[in-house]
Amino acid sequence: MTFLNALLAFGATAFSVPLIIHLLNRSKYLTIDWGAMQFLDASVKVNSRRIQWKQLLLLLIRCLIPVLLALAMARPLIQTWKDTAGSTPMSLAILLDDSLSMQSVNDKQGRIGEKRNRIQQAVAQIQKILEELPAGSDASVILGGKPIEMWAQHQPSELSKRLLALNDRTESAGRLDLSEAARSAASWLEKSSNPRRHLLLVSDFQASEWKSTQQDLSRDLAKQLASRNVPIAWSFLNAATPAEAAVKDAASETNVSILSVESIPSQVVPQGKLTISVTLQNDSQEAAQVPMVLMEGLDEVERQSVTIAANSTSTVRFVWSPTKAEDTLIKVFADYDDASPQDHSMTKVVRVREPAKVLIIDGDRKREAMQSESDFVRLALTPFSLLRGEPGDLFTTSVVDPGGWNEAMLKDTDGVICCNLPDLNPDQRKSLRAFVERGGGLLFCLGDKVQVDKLNAWESISEGGLRIGAWTTRTAWEGSIKPTSSPAFELSKASLDSLSSARFVARNTLKLDDALTTPPVTSIAYQDDQPFLISAAIGAGRCFWMSSSCDDDDSNLPSLPVFLPLVQRMMTTAIRWPAGWKETPLGETWIENPSQATKLSVQLPGLTTRELAIEPNKPIDLGTGRLEGVGQAMAGERRLYNGFATSSADRKQELARTLLAPEELETLAKSASASVHNDADHWLNQERSNSNGKELWTWFWLGLLALFFAEMFLQQSLSPRSSKAAVPSAPSNAINTTKRGAA
Repeated sequence: MTFLNALLAFGATAFSVPLIIHLLNRSKYLTIDWGAMQFLDASVKVNSRRIQWKQLLLLLIRCLIPVLLALAMARPLIQTWKDTAGSTPMSLAILLDDSLSMQSVNDKQGRIGEKRNRIQQAVAQIQKILEELPAGSDASVILGGKPIEMWAQHQPSELSKRLLALNDRTESAGRLDLSEAARSAASWLEKSSNPRRHLLLVSDFQASEWKSTQQDLSRDLAKQLASRNVPIAWSFLNAATPAEAAVKDAASETNVSILSVESIPSQVVPQGKLTISVTLQNDSQEAAQVPMVLMEGLDEVERQSVTIAANSTSTVRFVWSPTKAEDTLIKVFADYDDASPQDHSMTKVVRVREPAKVLIIDGDRKREAMQSESDFVRLALTPFSLLRGEPGDLFTTSVVDPGGWNEAMLKDTDGVICCNLPDLNPDQRKSLRAFVERGGGLLFCLGDKVQVDKLNAWESISEGGLRIGAWTTRTAWEGSIKPTSSPAFELSKASLDSLSSARFVARNTLKLDDALTTPPVTSIAYQDDQPFLISAAIGAGRCFWMSSSCDDDDSNLPSLPVFLPLVQRMMTTAIRWPAGWKETPLGETWIENPSQATKLSVQLPGLTTRELAIEPNKPIDLGTGRLEGVGQAMAGERRLYNGFATSSADRKQELARTLLAPEELETLAKSASASVHNDADHWLNQERSNSNGKELWTWFWLGLLALFFAEMFLQQSLSPRSSKAAVPSAPSNAINTTKRGAA
């Protein structure tokens, strides 16, 4: 037996109150024998024994009253009680997996010619369960894809009607968040008033997901649910048909999906050219010819057709040129008819900005072409204008000598590159430090003209300067470089392959300043782990240091394909670009910390605009939508954008076609102490035959009522008025047999 309100059961200790009162109020008597006692002795003994038994019975009743009251309020429950009629009300939390994989369509399900995806199949089964729950039951639905959504405090009939909206839903949730969804379901069930509490998980049980983290998590959840004060039972309802669970049948259906969409480069300028690279996957046994469409907003930009071999992937590339500097929504979709149309499209926000202005300070400038460090840097930053005479570069550059710039020039500059500078005077260092703090990007490339002793005399970052440590003199060194595990930016696989072929003949080494509060980030290192490219955040900007020059005197790096994306990625990371869009994985939270505003107007994808108050210096949780697309916010005159999209890794897993085989699902359920059901009828029949539990509170309330009447009767019988007639009269000359003792 257990209790639905276990804490109230401790109220039973109140039985000690009447017992203590009885013991404290017992009277003490002094007995004196005298001659006439023999006339009353017989009757006194009989009456005294009867009164004592009544008093003890009254004491027992008074002790039982608080005990029964506490037990009745604690709601005792016999869990092994059999309810063969299935009439005991229950609280049912339905955890519905609404991730992308549940959008898959099964041609064999439903009437002839009818196609229903797994979400629609699950809705039909859930509705049947809700309609046949015992009278007095309550239910909730938790949509388990990130971010979870809970429909609580609904009657089963109301929930059944609301579920119909899922049949035509256009929303896309992230991966199944089993931990958070189960926690919310258990919290709702804990507040239930029904003794029967059940968590029903409805999913398609993808093999790629359930054979790894979810399998271990389900075992942990089973222990947590069983350890509740009132244990919560749970079971699995398979939303996929047995035919879908078979690998061969799943692979035999025609299915084409978009795995990823990448933009190369990641941002572009007006009139520049951007390559949209789309990865397609064909999961069927036959080749497929797929028309692919690129759209800018609602306008179709380009259409091309691609043939994908059976069980393989293919890449389609579109070239797109924006016309104005603004965040632009690009959509790519496959105009193809198969069993899963929901995986045919992806959206991406492309950042279009005016070119950033970069000032290059060259300490060893030469008249001959491609002989100065600045020549190689300019070529990497502006390849279109220098090689082709076309627009499209992310940067515009200007080159000056060490003494040819001043602080006023920095106000109209986004980034500064110092190539092989022998030294900077105190005023120049102060100006560059203030420039970085305001959000500018700064890059130092060390070469043979650098005077290390003067460089090491600069003020450190912790003292308001730019130095990050002590540099050694330039030495000959032969070897290669490698990326680190925590770089400041990412490079493509092709760039990383090219980076591994770089060879160096000279360099400077660095010993970091121990006084730095925030350690710099090493993005690329030499073979002996000395930093080649290291960066430090200073105020709103970032400063990079490269321990070799940018020309071909020190290495073959400028001649490799990786040099252009490396220099561009350094500058795009260092420069604080104008505020614009962010990209958040679907299901995560969009958080902003706007300044100089008191109100924020937010519109998430597919939702109406809402107003939020802003507290100074406090981040604001703007929430997230379950729709892929772009969220917008206005903080005063500042416009913010946020793109929501499924990450490539999550999308690849969600689109995996293999499901758990029936025997694998049975093994999983057994390890998680759950039962498996393929339809609503099977689950309902199982629940009707289970031990549903029986509450005993009504019996305790009836017993409590009986004790109240018994207490009143005994109290009345022991009152002086009623007992006076029961005691025989003593002779007129009799003397009282007792005296109250003077204790």
